Amino acid sequence: MFIYPEYPLKVRKIKETTEVWDVVRKQWVSLSPEEFVRQHLIHYLIHEKKYPPSLILVEKEIQVYQQKKRLDVAILNKKQEYLLVAECKAPTIPLNDKVIHQILTYNLSLHAQYLVITNGIKEFIFEKNNEKWQSATEIKTFTPTPS
Repeated sequence: MFIYPEYPLKVRKIKETTEVWDVVRKQWVSLSPEEFVRQHLIHYLIHEKKYPPSLILVEKEIQVYQQKKRLDVAILNKKQEYLLVAECKAPTIPLNDKVIHQILTYNLSLHAQYLVITNGIKEFIFEKNNEKWQSATEIKTFTPTPS
């Protein structure tokens, strides 16, 4: 069973390819199973957790050990620092130690406080407290900072 609410994703079919409108990147992207999960996570962050789309990054290229990688979804704080980094997998991909290692490796240079791995069926959330990672039960709701 899918863990995110069903959102009315804007989709279109171009020849043999189904595409979905990404509200953050403001472009059409191929609707793979992983993209389906990513789009639902993005809508969940915007609609349920109230994060402004302007603070969300999607498919952002980063450097990890002199290699170019792409993180799936990230949320920045008002200081443009990484608050949350999420790794999305297709529903058929298990969330195992390999996926946890992947996101921890990405976070070596990002220093996000929250890490999320999801395949749309399961979701694991980790929060850093006093330099130690702990399991969390949900993604924190956005709280605007006073100007």
